[in-house]
Amino acid sequence: MQVDTTRNDPIQIDPIRSEQTQIIEITLPAKQSFRFQCLLEAEEGLAVPRCFDPEHKKQQLWTSPGQKEELLLWLDSLPKSLQIQVLDEWIWDEKREAD
Repeated sequence: MQVDTTRNDPIQIDPIRSEQTQIIEITLPAKQSFRFQCLLEAEEGLAVPRCFDPEHKKQQLWTSPGQKEELLLWLDSLPKSLQIQVLDEWIWDEKREAD
């Protein structure tokens, strides 16, 4: 943790929160979602899955920009039977959030 030296009262700053967030959006059959999430959990800290799709076909994988390539390589190494396709990727920011 870092301390914010611009304030009179010491406040802790979490360096993870100040880092950018890389989002990789994927699609896979809904019936494969649980299997995929179990495999991802075994890769401690690689990405956090978020699903905003009511049909559970699209998922967003939130990671750091420094882990983007590792995540893409890991996705490519998964069994083809999962039918994972990368749809999009972006750095989360205020502009994208408004879209």
